[in-house]
Amino acid sequence: MRGVAELQSWLRKRVCATGTVAALIAVSCSVTAMAATEDFDLWIRGGTVVDGSGREGYRADVLVRGDTIVRIDPGGSSAVEAKRVVDATGKWVTPGFIDTHSHGDPLTQSFGNFLAQGITTVVLGQDGFSAEAWLRAHPGSDLGDWMQAVERHGSEVNIATLTGHNSLRNLTQTGNVEVPTQAQLDAMLDLLDAELAAGSFGLSFGLEYPPGWHSLPAEQKALGDRVGQRGGIVMSHMRTEDAGSILQAVDELLQIDAHVHVSHLKIVAGKDPAEAQAVMDRLRAARAAGRRATGDVYPYLASASSLVFLYPDWAKTPEQYEQAVQHRRAELEAHIRRRVESRNGPSAILFTSGPHAGKRLSEVAQAADMPYERALIDVIGYRGPAQAHFLMDEAVFQVFLHDDHVNLGTDGAPGASHPRSAGSFVKLLEAYTGAPPKLSLAQAVHKMSGLSAQTMGLSDRGLITKGRKADLLVIDPTRLDSRATYAEPSLRPVGIDYAVVNGEVQLAEGAPTDRRAGRVLRK
Repeated sequence: MRGVAELQSWLRKRVCATGTVAALIAVSCSVTAMAATEDFDLWIRGGTVVDGSGREGYRADVLVRGDTIVRIDPGGSSAVEAKRVVDATGKWVTPGFIDTHSHGDPLTQSFGNFLAQGITTVVLGQDGFSAEAWLRAHPGSDLGDWMQAVERHGSEVNIATLTGHNSLRNLTQTGNVEVPTQAQLDAMLDLLDAELAAGSFGLSFGLEYPPGWHSLPAEQKALGDRVGQRGGIVMSHMRTEDAGSILQAVDELLQIDAHVHVSHLKIVAGKDPAEAQAVMDRLRAARAAGRRATGDVYPYLASASSLVFLYPDWAKTPEQYEQAVQHRRAELEAHIRRRVESRNGPSAILFTSGPHAGKRLSEVAQAADMPYERALIDVIGYRGPAQAHFLMDEAVFQVFLHDDHVNLGTDGAPGASHPRSAGSFVKLLEAYTGAPPKLSLAQAVHKMSGLSAQTMGLSDRGLITKGRKADLLVIDPTRLDSRATYAEPSLRPVGIDYAVVNGEVQLAEGAPTDRRAGRVLRK
């Protein structure tokens, strides 16, 4: 089709050649009609828009200019041209999904497994650990420098980060002490302030990992309250997720005067939905008192874990463990046995990598003809290869999933050996969405987009509304299959036909386009 300038040139020539007024009128009308046609970069046409707010889906076209949604036309668009048109007839059009609990290094790893399941934004710096390794490798640098390095490198998805409490301890040489000196605490607060100013969204705790598990509530409150004063969020892998103890861990988090968020809600070896309801009641009471208290889950009944969770406090680090094996072996074995039995027994531990991949601890012990606690020490070794620990109960999970203040996360990473890293968001649509008592489609999409954006304070993403950034998905509901299993955890899902990040098509007809349109998001 001719452009306006070309038609105007043709008009002048035509008038000169014919001298007719009729020609002038005809072509002027053509020029006027052309000028009335709007141009867009992307036109997603004919789909059912599930906009992330929780409202039911509706038929509409979505029009994008640059990196922004500029128009939503219920019933269809007219007088429109676009550089790229995607036919979404019979498909869902949703916001890009936001993973509020992710792991990985955007400077060395691809986030293609996240994009393949519809995730367009990840939140890193979880479980108490943030960009510590990079900062150590670049003396004199700060989190702002890391963010700039990520921007230069590019990413398939948007990157947001928290500041890790364990990293604060390590970077300030506070280490494993139980009570930091005032100088050490001040150093942690200063570093936290600097990272919040650079764009960190808040603070993460990893209280089952050293050095964080050494810390006492007073230290956590001092740091967490500072985040609250700056309007950030405090996410916590709590001190324990064990049945019978989890409520005390929730209370430890709730002492902090900030928006608090429980990472990967679960109850280890818990089978009583009433205990899960008691956890949610604690968070609900905090909200009733004017606080913000939220959480996230992933849709699998096994965690990706480490054997370190089985060791006593005096055998957590490699050095401590070796000393325990040499000098306190009987005591170590007894502790490991008690711990394994409290976590659903040896058949609940499945090795997902290494020489015993696909075998349960019970099978490894049987093959070695020794008790499983000895097999863990003599056959498997410290920490062990990757494992899945089958610790959760479906009825307990359902209590967490259906709470209005709980969003979805993966707790995954690039190349991780757990199916949650490749399939979580598609699995929620595939297995947990449908007629009651399942989530409605609108509820599920809200938990993966609008609610997640609200939790993180991402005011420009998470919804399909005019003016929001164009992070968008086109999903074929007839083909949804999460595919990843514990035996083949890296299998990528099908059903996400298109993924758009900041207006750029990153996934087309299910295949990556090798673009890097993701951005670093700052608080």
